Amino acid sequence: MLARVDAVMPEHRHGMNYRPGLKSLGQGRWRAEGLLFHMAGRWELRLEVQQGGRRERLAQAIDLP
Repeated sequence: MLARVDAVMPEHRHGMNYRPGLKSLGQGRWRAEGLLFHMAGRWELRLEVQQGGRRERLAQAIDLP
């Protein structure tokens, strides 16, 4: 299985200063690490999981004051 996490600021056309990662906690649970939101504004959190030729993507907008 391949899993990735990232975050971008669509309005500013840039992402994070550091590459975040995922850590397996076992039993199908994962923890995102290294997400450093270095400025206020609208971010889009992105998760991608690929297994057995099937890929799922999730995007969630978050606003940081």
